[in-house]
Amino acid sequence: MTTGTRRRLAPEVRRRQVLDAAIEVFSEEGLHGASMDAIAARAGVSKPSVYAHGGTKDELFAACLAREADRLMSTLTTAVLPDAGSGGADARARLRRALRAFFRAVTTHRQGWTVLYRQASAGEFAGPVDAARRGIVARAAELLAAELGGSPETALPVAHTLVGAAEGLADWWLGADHRSEDQDPADLLADMLVAVVWPGLDALRQA
Repeated sequence: MTTGTRRRLAPEVRRRQVLDAAIEVFSEEGLHGASMDAIAARAGVSKPSVYAHGGTKDELFAACLAREADRLMSTLTTAVLPDAGSGGADARARLRRALRAFFRAVTTHRQGWTVLYRQASAGEFAGPVDAARRGIVARAAELLAAELGGSPETALPVAHTLVGAAEGLADWWLGADHRSEDQDPADLLADMLVAVVWPGLDALRQA
């Protein structure tokens, strides 16, 4: 029997493995504190393999940012698609569903959120992070425009307010030391934010 043989993985699987490890290390050490040796050790691969599947440290960090931003965007988009046979959810239910999806993504992928919104909020990667955030705000404005009437441009101020509130609430929860494992954080945070913002949004809808 042959021992010590490493199974060869498909390139896309190895890249995902490297990105997963990089997210963990970047979330703990930041861009400048992280080392390629640490990422290789976390991924269980050689350092040349990290370079082969992830590029330089800056390229790897940029790939992590892009993946986490895409994850959030696709999560939000999927969340507001009509449910088959639902007959169409009302506006409040759609809002809660989108917020719950956002909080589910953040609380499930905490390390990705740390990299995207904390480690990269300043410095050389602030531009891509800002662009990703503007994309999320723009998507929120499109969804809000359908509920409020008017164009996405007129809904932008409301979208900025809503996204900012969701980000702040997510940061509060992730930094809190009183979290209970008995509570589903996505449900808890979505209900909390809907209770705060829905009266104002409903008033705008009826104005």
